[in-house]
Amino acid sequence: MNNLKYLQDETAKLLNLYNANLFDEVVRKGKILIKKFPNQILFYNATALSLSSLEKHEESLKILNQALSLQPNNIHVLNNLGLVNSNMNNLKEARSYYDKALSINNNFVDALLNLSQLDLNENKTEETKKNLDKALKFCRSKQQEEIINTSLGFYYQQIGNFEEAIKCFQIVNKLNPLNTFSDKAISLIHKYKDEKDPHLILMENKISKTKSEPHLQSLYFALGKAYEDLKKFEKSFKFLKLANNIADKKFNYNIKNDEKLFLNIKELFKNFNNKNEFNSERKTIFIIGMPRSGTTLAEQIISSHKHVYGAGELSFLEAAIRKNILDQNKFINNTISNIEFEPLKKIQEEYLNQVNLFNFKEKIFTDKAPLNFRWIGIIKILFPNCKIIHCQREPMDVCFSNFKNTFTSKSISFCYNLNKLGNYYNLYSDLMNFWKKMFGNEIYDLSYEKLINNQEEETKKLLSYCELDWDVNCLSPHKNEKLVATASLAQVRSPIYKSSIKKWQNYSDNLKDLENLINN
Repeated sequence: MNNLKYLQDETAKLLNLYNANLFDEVVRKGKILIKKFPNQILFYNATALSLSSLEKHEESLKILNQALSLQPNNIHVLNNLGLVNSNMNNLKEARSYYDKALSINNNFVDALLNLSQLDLNENKTEETKKNLDKALKFCRSKQQEEIINTSLGFYYQQIGNFEEAIKCFQIVNKLNPLNTFSDKAISLIHKYKDEKDPHLILMENKISKTKSEPHLQSLYFALGKAYEDLKKFEKSFKFLKLANNIADKKFNYNIKNDEKLFLNIKELFKNFNNKNEFNSERKTIFIIGMPRSGTTLAEQIISSHKHVYGAGELSFLEAAIRKNILDQNKFINNTISNIEFEPLKKIQEEYLNQVNLFNFKEKIFTDKAPLNFRWIGIIKILFPNCKIIHCQREPMDVCFSNFKNTFTSKSISFCYNLNKLGNYYNLYSDLMNFWKKMFGNEIYDLSYEKLINNQEEETKKLLSYCELDWDVNCLSPHKNEKLVATASLAQVRSPIYKSSIKKWQNYSDNLKDLENLINN
């Protein structure tokens, strides 16, 4: 009986640590508990998921496979194997684990939710909706209902059905009034017209009740956007600064890591001589630049063309590069000519294998991961028939637009601190100058301001560079039904407008240090 009490107490402690996101402590304690209680699958699951959260994915898989050898049909272990593989971009393997879990219990809500996310990432909208509807039908708790409605809200948001999205997020608010992630999502697609707006009042009332920092961060970002709509810029900046302070503390971004990476990239390609050993059947259009520089708009324009598939913001290239030729921001060789053919070929194969999971017929596709600007040299080697579009926007506009938005990717964690943001912008600008000297007109500079002011003329030039014939649909990117998952999801559903130009000037008193940093 004492042993059972001890087991119950230790389980409760471990779950409390996990729910508090104290993943290092979960791993330390979990490994001890696995040795003491080798048949308790919960300890394997909690430890493995914590390891994956710490980006120790291989070790996580090892622990989950130990659990699977004990219980081969445990749907929770199978689901977690799917999750970790998904975190590693092993999407085919992830799908197979979710499918296996659902073949054992086709009403398993967690696997249905995770499968729907995988479907959404691969632009499979019908399957996404089907799995979410099924999850909603079989959910048995308020917490599950909250998660499913959140996922449904994001689904509707990404397909551009904002009315249905808001309904889902309002359900979430009723189920859990302290969930502010739904408020952040609503703020992106709702225009606030006065201070009596019911949603604004609701958010203001939540400030004193919200204790967790992640929820406060979402609430502050949402309030920052609301007060910008109302042209109350001082109040807007106050909330944006509060939100960014929380995010900056959480991510603890260190510019020195990127300084090292960018220096190593330039060293790698210092005496570059492309031998063109690679070819690819599919033609890729890479859309790169700073985040918030117009990359989503550029993709919406190009993927409106009848011969182009818009694949969205893909993480596959960076994942393959880091896996095969990069370790701790240092390359396996100091010059690209010393890196053997095989690891480079693996990068190309892994990237294209992931892209092919989207199952599209077009020979041309877009990849609009902005930070691929770091990998232009590698892109030119692996995809010699590709096109590279470099989106440019007025530096202060692009920097401030980063500061007032939040991102899911850790690689954009430089944007939550104005000093770090300015320094990163300077690194980006320097590296792009390096690539432009090397590749010249092979990289197409697309000015956001010119595109906004002369849409048809700039669209024709853009299509000409991409070697695409004229398609009038490219003049109506807001009608493109492609999924949009970025912070631009509301803007790109509207006809092109000019009000985003020089928007930073509304906050100029608060941005003087940033302005000095990027203009010197």
